[in-house]
Amino acid sequence: MTETAAIDALMLLAQEGSSDKRRELLHAVTDLFLASETVTASQSALFDDVMTQVASEAGVEGRRDLAERIAPVGHAPRGIVNNLARDEDVSVASPVLKQSTVLTNEDLAEIAENHGDGHMEAMSERQSIGSIVTDVLIRRGNHAVLRNVSGNKGAELSENGARTLSERALDDHEIQSNLYKRQDLPEAVQKEVQKRGDPMTDALHKQALANPVHQMMPQIVEDFAHLSGLDSARVRKMILNERLDLLVIICKALEMDEIVFEDMLRYRAALSGKANIETTELVEQFNMLPVNAAQRMARFLKVRQSAA
Repeated sequence: MTETAAIDALMLLAQEGSSDKRRELLHAVTDLFLASETVTASQSALFDDVMTQVASEAGVEGRRDLAERIAPVGHAPRGIVNNLARDEDVSVASPVLKQSTVLTNEDLAEIAENHGDGHMEAMSERQSIGSIVTDVLIRRGNHAVLRNVSGNKGAELSENGARTLSERALDDHEIQSNLYKRQDLPEAVQKEVQKRGDPMTDALHKQALANPVHQMMPQIVEDFAHLSGLDSARVRKMILNERLDLLVIICKALEMDEIVFEDMLRYRAALSGKANIETTELVEQFNMLPVNAAQRMARFLKVRQSAA
């Protein structure tokens, strides 16, 4: 990439007036920048000026497109990245706030101090966040921000930040569960959090025990063991721990109805610590599988195990 090409782009800019044309130009200039294997300091400054000027007139769509394209670029011009990160439209600011390594912790802390929850929520999803940033996020952010920070292993917590999160965790089970899983809390805070336990796991365990399938499990295991010729321990492991397509076969072979099958999916999810499971695709597989085909597959499982 030569400076002449960038200068030509500037000359083209002077001739275009509509926002649509400015968006096209901005996209083209960004193409030139991204295609450059190396960019000198003077070229970067020139691109910065061009992008900043065109972006201001390219509308939200143009700025969003630019933000999405340069967010992962580690050598993106610092000026335009900072402008995009401070954009009042969260859809423009989010890509760079989430990804850009051009932004320093000082940049992020200043943005967090002066912008709303949308900007802070994007920031809280970064792969790495310094404690001077998380301090601001914890002090100013809403519940979504606090949950993201507490669950983000790359978010560094100061002693004050960790203590504040621990206090907020008293009335937010998700924050408490996130903190419970962390190994980097100050010792005093860690003791408090560990003493309170993991409410999400406790709640899911209670949910599993309340599921009708819990009472049915011994009979389900016994029935499939008899049908397949497998031992009960192997059947129980297949139901609770192995691939979900096997569970579809097992439940269909036992001629379960759709409601019980969905209860089985939720029971298994709760036991594995998952609050939710998408059941639509699995229910479709279950309904499409003929009972006789499922029962043949069940008997084949015994043959396959014997061969192994």
